[in-house]
Amino acid sequence: MTLPTARTHQTETPLSPTRGTPSGRSIGRDLLRGNRALLALAAALSLASAAAALTGPWLAMDVTDALTQRESVIRPAVGMSVAVLGAAALQALCGWLLAGVGERTVLRLRRRAMDHLLRLPLRTVRDEGAGSLTARVTSDAVLLRLLIESGLVHLPVALIATVATLAAMAVIDPVLTLVAVGSFGLAGVCVALMTARMKHLASAQQRALGHLAQGLTSHLTALVIVKACRYEAAAGQRLGRAAADVRAACLPASRLQCLIGPVVSLGQQVAVLAVALAAGQRITRGELSLASFSGFFLYLLHLSSPVAVAAVGIGHLQTGLAARSRFHHLFALAAERDYSAPPATRPPPRREVAAVVFEHVSFTHPGGSPVLDRVSFHAPATGLTALVGSSGAGKSTVLTLINRLTEPDLGEIRVLGRPADNWPLSELRRRATYVDQHSTLVEGTVRENLRIGLTRPVDDEELVNVLETVGLREAVLSLPRALDTPLGRSLDLSGGQRQRLAVARALLTESEIVLLDEPNSQLDGVSEHRVSLAIDHLAATRCVIAASHRLSIVRNARHIILFEEDGTVVAGDHEALLTTSSHYRALVAGANARARYRF
Repeated sequence: MTLPTARTHQTETPLSPTRGTPSGRSIGRDLLRGNRALLALAAALSLASAAAALTGPWLAMDVTDALTQRESVIRPAVGMSVAVLGAAALQALCGWLLAGVGERTVLRLRRRAMDHLLRLPLRTVRDEGAGSLTARVTSDAVLLRLLIESGLVHLPVALIATVATLAAMAVIDPVLTLVAVGSFGLAGVCVALMTARMKHLASAQQRALGHLAQGLTSHLTALVIVKACRYEAAAGQRLGRAAADVRAACLPASRLQCLIGPVVSLGQQVAVLAVALAAGQRITRGELSLASFSGFFLYLLHLSSPVAVAAVGIGHLQTGLAARSRFHHLFALAAERDYSAPPATRPPPRREVAAVVFEHVSFTHPGGSPVLDRVSFHAPATGLTALVGSSGAGKSTVLTLINRLTEPDLGEIRVLGRPADNWPLSELRRRATYVDQHSTLVEGTVRENLRIGLTRPVDDEELVNVLETVGLREAVLSLPRALDTPLGRSLDLSGGQRQRLAVARALLTESEIVLLDEPNSQLDGVSEHRVSLAIDHLAATRCVIAASHRLSIVRNARHIILFEEDGTVVAGDHEALLTTSSHYRALVAGANARARYRF
């Protein structure tokens, strides 16, 4: 027996496609992988569109010159038309390319995020909130797309187009250009201040949306209790407050976004008025021709477009940076630990008399009192081991510790002769199948639920046979599509049927250890008898560890682990514990006194 020691952390690689904790830059590099050429092409098309749009006012001056000199306007008019149509076509093609790149980027990001989420420890998911994490995959991914499109294409091209437009105006008339820039200056300052505020507002908005999503998810998950306890009105008020928080977070950003257009338009109107007054004087003095004024005026009108795009682009950039920060936080959450040594270097598991050994194991829930305190026991390699004790004694915790759904604070757990934290997670969970207390099923068909986690092909005959073993054959075959009937939405199984289906899934595995948490708590007498027979069949050749309050399981157990009220653990069989443990006798007496034989 080893002394209790703090858990040591060896060099390890998270079981995650993120390959550790990525920086914001690495997130961007990963998203751009395979899309750089298309983004470069989209940027080139956008630049070409901007260049074509800039030639329009210049060609308009040629049209004006031709009209004033009574020459043919066909050539400059055709050139101007080609420039306008070309600019529109190039911009449309750029948008088409960006749409494809954007959707591929969102798809890649969502796949990566979901893969990482599924590998997070249970405690982390509960701390973060499933609804909040879901919001990262749904809404934040779209916002990060805006970061790529605006930050890499729209904003740089808009800035270049703005500078190019001002340069063209300066070539025509430097004085009027200074007048226009001065008139636009105040509007530019206002827009800069508004866009600088956008990132903070975007972060607050996404946090509020995450809280709302978490609240809604939790209430929908508990909808049966909400309805049964007539909690709809109170739940609606609570969610309404969360929605009001979202409104309070979104409203300032929406208002700022709505103000950008009018501010730019106001700056343009002021510039038009100032330029018109200054140009009139210069034309009167003969310092500016009518053709040059028409070209300059068209450039001035055109200037508002790239300025507005730049302002909106900066807002999108700030929003996208906030979304990137939230993804950075998500990918920084440590995945479940998994040793990365190649299979060839892993020593084969030692076959021992005990399949599972706990040595001085302690575990405490965050912010709570200890659930297990220096607990030691073993479970033999074959036979049924029952975990017995009062509610909250730590029986379910023991099962989750064995296959590392949770990690102990102190002590050592050995599984099949090897420390549990030396097993690769996938291999450990292949060898130790777990059926949770709620008999959780995934949203999928009966067939898919039975095949979850199997590494070998299973035909329909074997599936039907295992359903017969747990008394579900007729119930499943009577479903609209039998084994291919989807479960989890409008059509679902009863609690007892879900429990039996979960046990049937365990029967199909080839695991040396089967962990059952209250496997017959919702079963009637006939179904309980059939499940008990199935458990006995498993226990004949495997280690079955069951946490249960049912006498039918405990009496048949070859080995019983009793969690005493003082936190100690006592091992023995049913008859021995009846003789030696007053706590066990009290539990049995209470079970016998109840019609459903629970303890």
